[in-house]
Amino acid sequence: MKRLSVLWVALAALTLFSCAPKKPLTNQIIQDYKLGEGELKKLQYYVSSDIVLRRGEKKEEEKGADDDGKLVISEQASLDEIYIPAGTPGVCVGVYPGNKIAISFDEKGDDSKFLVFGDPNNTGRYRLMGAEWKNGQGKLNYGGKVYYATGSSAAAYLKISMKRVKKFKRSRKKVKGRRV
Repeated sequence: MKRLSVLWVALAALTLFSCAPKKPLTNQIIQDYKLGEGELKKLQYYVSSDIVLRRGEKKEEEKGADDDGKLVISEQASLDEIYIPAGTPGVCVGVYPGNKIAISFDEKGDDSKFLVFGDPNNTGRYRLMGAEWKNGQGKLNYGGKVYYATGSSAAAYLKISMKRVKKFKRSRKKVKGRRV
């Protein structure tokens, strides 16, 4: 029984400590660890909160009369929505001047579907960027199409996993002694 409880404690400790803590990506981290484009492209990124992108299209009206002699006006519209939940992993597909990076969350590996995050004013975290933000909505390009990010998406920023590895090298040599 005692062995089983020790095993459970060891398993719980391993589970808790095996996950590296996720920290917000900042310019300070990039500068402190001298991360260049190559290193930035090797990191795994995570989005801090949900991102919702919406795109709507209204098609032409069709007019005509039905069999009863009533005027029928038909309109068609479509709403395309992209949902990226908090914690979704992404990869860097581009690094741009002005502290901006392009992150793709697309599971099919389509590098044209990316979002730009940045901190051009050195204010802290790498946040979701858009061409313009108006009335709580951000206008941005995703996969060659214009989408509008919802207001809550504006708070999204990038996180990375960090872990410290301390290397300790020990050398030991047994001396046999010295005789006259």
